[in-house]
Amino acid sequence: MDFEFPPDTLMLRDMLQRFIQKEVRPLEMKYYTSGGLSPEERARLRKAVEQLGLWGLMVPEEFGGGGLDTVTACLIEEELGGTFIPVEIGNIPVALYACEGEQVDRYLEPALAGDRRAILAVREPGVQSFLPLNWSTAARPDGEEFILNGKKVLGTPPSPEDFFIVFSKIQNSSTSQELTAFLLEPGTAGLSLLPGKEFLIGFQDCRMGHDQILGKPGSALEFTKEEAPRAWVQTGARYVGMVERLIEMATEHARDWMVFEAPLAARPAIQRMLADLRIEVESSRWLVFHTAWLIDTGKSDRIRCSAAQVRLATGIMLQRAVDTITMIYAGPGPTAQIEPQRLVQSVVPPEALQLAIEHTRAFVAADMLHLSKV
Repeated sequence: MDFEFPPDTLMLRDMLQRFIQKEVRPLEMKYYTSGGLSPEERARLRKAVEQLGLWGLMVPEEFGGGGLDTVTACLIEEELGGTFIPVEIGNIPVALYACEGEQVDRYLEPALAGDRRAILAVREPGVQSFLPLNWSTAARPDGEEFILNGKKVLGTPPSPEDFFIVFSKIQNSSTSQELTAFLLEPGTAGLSLLPGKEFLIGFQDCRMGHDQILGKPGSALEFTKEEAPRAWVQTGARYVGMVERLIEMATEHARDWMVFEAPLAARPAIQRMLADLRIEVESSRWLVFHTAWLIDTGKSDRIRCSAAQVRLATGIMLQRAVDTITMIYAGPGPTAQIEPQRLVQSVVPPEALQLAIEHTRAFVAADMLHLSKV
């Protein structure tokens, strides 16, 4: 058995690692305190990514990208998880590849070039919102148009040049599981940002034409069905990188902070916490890369279930890591300049993480018990 990564893959990883250490991490305190980067800083990072040849590496070759294999993509995601600044490398939602006609010029090509950003509006507020059956957002047919009403949770705050991919039921459709994706501009009448802990977007009698349907009506879930395993595994790799960064921060804090003339690291309880976390992150890492290898080689006909296990294991690992690191930082001593818990929450909202865990847990259990998948 050969567990070595190809030399080209390691070279790419090392290059990205140096970039993050030199260019990105020095901006973290400003990002943390101000909630974002200036347009000039974003442009500088974008230019550096392009100069390194990293832009669009995960985009399929037929759309002009690098078409990276899953293993290499996971290595990149792990490195990107080492910073809490969202570094843009040209990724776009898989659903956007279904653009046709004028949609290609208006949405797909600008998104690939990085001129416009596609923001997915899929999840809804509420505990049971991971199930489409429980969604209330619906588009009502009205002649040649649809009238959209409802609310969606966004993973990131939108900017004026962004656009939305909204997953919605079609009112009076034969089944509520048939979801349709719509392309919406931020200035659409009836579309507004709503106050709350999460980034919420509301739709009040938004009128949409048939030309705003992405793909075929009722086919929204098909966009992600084939790509979901790869996306889950890559997200797991990102979580591994995030936990590695948390461990790095915690070990540095434990070594440097003195308690009764001894470093915090001398306490057995702190040592146990860090040791357990190290074992868990290493176990999760190999689960990630083994599943990525299965995807690339096609050596398993149960890829979706294996990827779901990655999604579940790494999500639970991230939750535990946040709790553990928070306890280490909550001991005697000043508040850290950058609080680990708030850092993680700024990237992965705890509500969204918990919903993903519960959804995946139900999927894995259904597979084990031979029940219908959720």
